[in-house]
Formats: sequence, C-alpha cells, structure tokens
Amino acid sequence: MSFQVMLVENNLLPLPDKLCAELGIKVGDILIFEIADDCTALVAKKYTDQTLDDEQLATAGNLARVVSYQTE
Repeated sequence: MSFQVMLVENNLLPLPDKLCAELGIKVGDILIFEIADDCTALVAKKYTDQTLDDEQLATAGNLARVVSYQTE
C-alpha cells in the first residue's frame, strides 16, 4: 500500500483518519520512519517497542509518536 501526503507547518505529517483506521494506527503509537531503497519514498511502520517515553523518542532520530492534529 502506498499513500501520498505532504508535510505541513512544523514538519508535521498529517495522516487521514481513514488511513489510520485501515492500518491500525492510533494516537500515542510510535512509528519508525525509513527512506526506501530507491530514495523516492518515506516508509512508516509501527515501532516494535511501544513503551518509549518522549525523551527516548527525541534521541532516537527516526521515531515519532502519533499525535492528534486539528486543522484550522
């Protein structure tokens, strides 16, 4: 499955609710982001360790927590 999104202000990556529901992603989940082999895509998947705190996430580099995002 592939899905195109664009980064918004503050480098946020908005994920539509429909996509999150289909993939089983919830607010609070930790995702790992990797560059695809051909460097044309960013691959995101659930990280294996969902128990990291925010400080550990900040030092990891390619991990991010899913947060609620309200459009204006």
